Amino acid sequence: MKIGFNAQIVSGSDAGVATYAKNLIKHLIAENKNHDLIFFGSPEYLNLTDAPRTHLISTSPIVNGGWKRILWEQFVLPSKAKRSNIDVMFYPDHTASVFRKPFPSIITIHDLAFLAMPETFPLGKRFYKSLAVRRSIRKADKIIVVSHATKEECIRVLNVPKDKIKVIYNGIDSNFKKINSPDIIDNARRKFGLFRKFILFVGTLEPRKNIIRLIRAFHQMRTSVHVEHELVIAGKKGWLYSGIFDEVDRLGLKDSVHFLSYVTPKDLVNLYSLADMFVYPSLYEGFGFPPLEAMACELPVVASNISSMPEVIGDAAVLVNPYDVNSIAEGIFKVLTDDTLRLSLIEKGLERVKIFSWDKSAKEYLKVFEEILNSGRL
Repeated sequence: MKIGFNAQIVSGSDAGVATYAKNLIKHLIAENKNHDLIFFGSPEYLNLTDAPRTHLISTSPIVNGGWKRILWEQFVLPSKAKRSNIDVMFYPDHTASVFRKPFPSIITIHDLAFLAMPETFPLGKRFYKSLAVRRSIRKADKIIVVSHATKEECIRVLNVPKDKIKVIYNGIDSNFKKINSPDIIDNARRKFGLFRKFILFVGTLEPRKNIIRLIRAFHQMRTSVHVEHELVIAGKKGWLYSGIFDEVDRLGLKDSVHFLSYVTPKDLVNLYSLADMFVYPSLYEGFGFPPLEAMACELPVVASNISSMPEVIGDAAVLVNPYDVNSIAEGIFKVLTDDTLRLSLIEKGLERVKIFSWDKSAKEYLKVFEEILNSGRL
C-alpha cells in the first residue's frame, strides 16, 4: 500500500500540530515494515534520505502558510498524489483536499476550538476552518482524534458517526526529561537571565490560553501572600495578544513577568528543568502537550479542570477552574507551599507520561491505514 502524508505543516515551527506531525513522521518511518510512505512537503524541513520505503515529493516552501498553502492543499496536492499512485491519503491538520478526492482519505482533528471559542480566532481563519473542517469530515473515510473529549465534541457538535472516529493519543518526545547537569542549568540561567525562582507557562500568546487570568492570579498572590517567585511566559505571539502586555503594565508587573517569545525544544527542556512549577490555565485544549512535557521534566503542574485536560492529565496535577482567578491563585499557592503535595505530583506525573508513547501512536495509525485497505475501500 502507498500511504500519502500531507507534510506541509512541517516547517520551522516546533509548536502544536507541527510538533505532532514531526514526531508522527519519525515514528511512522520507524514502525513501518510493509508499506510505502510518500511525504508531500519541503526538503528544507524533511530529511528522509536514509529511511527505507520512504519517499519525499518536494513542494515549495512558499506554500507553508496562509492562503497559498490552502490553495496548494486543495488544488495541487490531489494531482500530485494521483500521479504518485497513492492508495490512501493522510492529512494531519484538520482539513483534507475536499474539492477533488481521487483516493480514500484520513484526517486528524486535534480540536474544534474554532467552533468552541470562535471569538478567539480572526474572522478569515474562523470562516475557512468552519467550512473546510465540516466538508473534510464528511469526505474523510476515517477521522482520528487525539482525545475522547474531542471525539465526543465531534459527535455532539458536528454529528459525526461514532464508528467513523478513532481516538489515538499523542506521544511525548523522549527528549523531555529533567536536566541535572549544573553546567547546562547555569548556562540556561545566564542565557535567559532567570536568576530567581519562577513559575513557568508555555504556549502561544492567544486568548484561549487564558494568560490574562494567569497574570491576575499571579498578581493576587504577590500582593496577598507575598510570593517571591517570578512568572515566565514562553511562547510566540499568536493573535489578539496585545491585552496580555497591557495587563502586565496595568498591574505594574514589568519587573516580575518575563516574556521569552518562541523557545527551541532544547531550550524548553532547560526551562522546564529550571522552573519550580508549571501552570497551564488554558480554556480549551484538544490534547495539550505542555503539561505532560513539564511532568516528564519532573515539574509539579497546575492546570485547567475543563476540556480534554482532566482526561489527559488524570490525577497527576492540581486542577483549577480557569475562569476563576482565585482558583488559579489558590492552586499555584498550594503547590508552592506544600512540599508533600509537590513530591506527590512529581511522582504521579512521571508515571502519567508513560501512557503517552509516539511508538504506540504510530502503530495505531498504521493499523487505521491497514483497516481502510482491508475494508475494500481501496
